[in-house]
Amino acid sequence: MIDREQLLDLAEGVIASGGAASLSFGSLAKAASLSKASVQTVFGTREAMVEALLARWMVREAEEYQAILGDNRTADARLKAHLQSTQREESHVGRTVSAMLATLASSGYASSEMQSWYRVRIDDLDANDWESRQRRLAYLAAEGAFLLRNLVGLEIDDDKWALIFRDIEEMVG
Repeated sequence: MIDREQLLDLAEGVIASGGAASLSFGSLAKAASLSKASVQTVFGTREAMVEALLARWMVREAEEYQAILGDNRTADARLKAHLQSTQREESHVGRTVSAMLATLASSGYASSEMQSWYRVRIDDLDANDWESRQRRLAYLAAEGAFLLRNLVGLEIDDDKWALIFRDIEEMVG
């Protein structure tokens, strides 16, 4: 019996050493000392394998988010928890997540897991008043910064990164 979680651990190792583009059934099979067909049997498609890795990241990130959020569930508290969680994300993790999302997007695959995650975080981008519009803009600004740093590769050192997020938080008070 092939252990799916162990394969996902190995997949994270493949990505850590060679980047998201290096992840394939072949590279994972080699790391696991299995046949390519055995690995493919577990996931079915490369997109499903990437989606499983993203789901793991979402669980880890949700734990960080919940720890920051605590019991306060107001819209302001949820936004601030998201901003802090995003700011604290280690850059190599952010690059990996961004690369996996780009991999899915380039194949025309939309991650339903990620769509659901975003819908919960941003309330479907609903904004019925000034404060909610400010929260929406702050959320989108943070996501834009995340993608610029991690997907585009724009050099943003830690000090500037902290300043950007301070500015975003000041937007919403």
